[in-house]
Amino acid sequence: MKDFAIQKVQKQLRKVSTVPAALESGTPSIAIINKKFGEDFTQAYIEGWIVHLREFLNIGKKMTDQQTQETAMMILDEYYNLTIADINIIFKRAKLGRWGQIYDRIDGQIILSWFDQYFRERCKAAQEKSILEADKYKGDPYQRFSTQAKNKEQAAKVGAFIEKFKNK
Repeated sequence: MKDFAIQKVQKQLRKVSTVPAALESGTPSIAIINKKFGEDFTQAYIEGWIVHLREFLNIGKKMTDQQTQETAMMILDEYYNLTIADINIIFKRAKLGRWGQIYDRIDGQIILSWFDQYFRERCKAAQEKSILEADKYKGDPYQRFSTQAKNKEQAAKVGAFIEKFKNK
């Protein structure tokens, strides 16, 4: 569980700043953490990220503990397939102002909107990655050669079979 400490994660994933990099990071998803450590731990872990953000921001209207807990629960329910790398990027972008200026308040709706925007971006990136992977196999000359060889071999067998019956 020490491996998931927020400061440690931020340091380890400092260079993971794009969705494709997060997809390749190999960090566990919320669902995997939930399965391994249980719902209470996973929700508390997500709450830790929100509290860390609350402490980072210098705003007047901060989230209450109840709001933090409820927001974490919604993230756990709705975005369980996101990984630790994804969560790190979402909160890092918030701190950098990439989701827009935060005007004296932070709440669950704001955080959930960041997760929604990121999730859409992640789905698009995963789709593009999948298409590129599929395209690799379409243009693989070895694969085409082996398919042609199989077709020639099969054609030869069929031809031999037909010739066998012609001669009878």
